[in-house]
Amino acid sequence: FNAGYEMDYKYYNLWDANNRTGFPNDNSVVKTIYDPCPAGYKMPPSNAFTGFTKTGQNTNNSSEFNVQGPWNKGWNFYCNSSRTETVFFPASGFRHYVVVPHHMGSLAYYWTAGPYSPYYGWYLIFYSGNVYPLNDYSNRSIGFGVRAAQE
Repeated sequence: FNAGYEMDYKYYNLWDANNRTGFPNDNSVVKTIYDPCPAGYKMPPSNAFTGFTKTGQNTNNSSEFNVQGPWNKGWNFYCNSSRTETVFFPASGFRHYVVVPHHMGSLAYYWTAGPYSPYYGWYLIFYSGNVYPLNDYSNRSIGFGVRAAQE
């Protein structure tokens, strides 16, 4: 019995105490005891990664990726509007029902605090051919990466 998995099917606000909606948003996240981030940090809001594409939407058109330089087992995403600063997100893979990571160096998934439903959550997924900052169809108990935000 996996209590975290069972709980995942009951609550919209598992990682954000004030979240009661399945729509992506920039609302301030209120940390819960279930938030996987360390003290002083919290999960990012569901729209946190929309700046990683020029349209804010999912795309497989490389001219719409908001990145500096070529793919290097991850992307250097621009993180400000003047495009003078970047942040590297590695293709860290994920863990799915087993301890062994899958797709390290070729694929990345990063959770946000936002739920799509009591079952599924909003997350960033990317590889060399796509950047999807608003993906929404994965069980929140799967071991995706987390890029914590300061509280």
